[in-house]
Amino acid sequence: MNMDPRWGDWKDAPPPVNETEIVETIDCDIAVAGAGIAGVTCACRAAQNGLKAVVLEKSGKWNARGGNIGVANSAFMRSMGYENDLEELAREWIKRCCSRCDETVLWRYLLNSEHAMNWLLDIVTRPEYGVRPELQACLYRGDTYFEHMGSHRFFDGPMAKKGARPGASDAVYAMYTESLKYNARYLMNTPAVQLEKTDGRITAVIGKNDKGYVRVRAAKGVVLATGDIGGNEEMCADLAPMAAACKSSTYSPRGVNTGDGHRMGLWAGGTFEDGPFPIIFHPQAFSFANYCFMFVNRSGKRFMNEDNNIQAKSVTLRRIGQDYAWSILDGSWAEMIPASLEYGGGIFWGLDHAPGESGFTVEGTKRIFDMARRSGSYVEAETPQSLAEQMGVPPEVFVSTLREYNEMCRNQKDVLFGKRKELLMPLETPPYIGLKFGPSVLAVVGGLRVDGNCAVLDAQGNVIPGLYAAGNTMGGRYGVDYAMVIPGTSHGTALTFGWLLGEILAGRNIL
Repeated sequence: MNMDPRWGDWKDAPPPVNETEIVETIDCDIAVAGAGIAGVTCACRAAQNGLKAVVLEKSGKWNARGGNIGVANSAFMRSMGYENDLEELAREWIKRCCSRCDETVLWRYLLNSEHAMNWLLDIVTRPEYGVRPELQACLYRGDTYFEHMGSHRFFDGPMAKKGARPGASDAVYAMYTESLKYNARYLMNTPAVQLEKTDGRITAVIGKNDKGYVRVRAAKGVVLATGDIGGNEEMCADLAPMAAACKSSTYSPRGVNTGDGHRMGLWAGGTFEDGPFPIIFHPQAFSFANYCFMFVNRSGKRFMNEDNNIQAKSVTLRRIGQDYAWSILDGSWAEMIPASLEYGGGIFWGLDHAPGESGFTVEGTKRIFDMARRSGSYVEAETPQSLAEQMGVPPEVFVSTLREYNEMCRNQKDVLFGKRKELLMPLETPPYIGLKFGPSVLAVVGGLRVDGNCAVLDAQGNVIPGLYAAGNTMGGRYGVDYAMVIPGTSHGTALTFGWLLGEILAGRNIL
């Protein structure tokens, strides 16, 4: 995507930093902008390979969010009896992206994600970190949106013991700590603000801290790993309007993901993948469960096939211009939910669990209901009319919708949206329950066009020497929509391409 004159002022490059304002110059082999999963992985692997790595970070510490890292395979997966067919993964991924992902980028991920995860597991399971890896078995099992095993989680590490959510935080902490052993240097509270080009090559990145501007000269290259654009309203309006319209975001820390790397890459002559950018949408803005039985919008009507993936539930609500809907259950939920998991499932439908554990328990489901009740996202009533009144939807419309839905369940034929007959379960047993759910933006996963080596490309498709992008700053991974072929691939691609750059920039041979 070439620069569009209709974009906001964010597209305009600032004037070069005056030489008199440079208070420090640092020489290194690689400079990395951003200390998230991609940036820390890159710095750690590059430092292990003997390169001098300097990382500029906007906030005061390294960053990690989310609970999982998704890869195609790993030695740990194989030890558990799981192995994915890469060609099958590629076909499904490309299909779900409507062929708009970059197949070269996709295959680089598929071929190298196992190497990256094995490398990470070797680090985190060392005694000083003591992390217990686990696979996420909470997956959608229907044929249409089948999710493959490959999502890795990390428990019992130093960050989890301090109260952090088990997941990516302990992985990044271990890589960060390991990178310091190899003399990687981190400039915290020093956001990257500009790139410097000499004779057509990117030679330095300039950061700014409370003392002034710092020039970091990188002999082998600058890596842009500053995250996504989700925290920049103006960029989202131009590049990801559906994200701009969404009122909920779960990204943290707030104010960090403002597209800094995207803009620097653009100012340096890079181009974006075609828009609008894909978005990770999870239906978690209110309750953390939605299931598959009957959804109604604010008008009290069904609006989609409820047997769908989490991305589709969020995108559909934004497409119809609504910030939430209601998921309806009845008093037989303790039988209905586990019966449905045989045909569907996945996060916000089944409980989070590891292989061999149950995807449903009464106690776990009640905890989710209690959380929703405390947030005002759970209502319960003895009659459909009373439930509608509590949800704030037109009672006569809702009662009619429920009556029509139950009739279709009895006939085992959804004539409106084609839901599978196995999931057509009547809602006739009081008390009736409404769970409020809605879309929340996790990240905007579009960015700079890159080649298979993560080198940023110009408008003619030529490499900009010395400039690379990884993580959510890079494009090519999804194209049109976030593909839940394996949960957690935004983190998985950040890990993989960060590791890959640590190898490439050290001159090592990679698939």
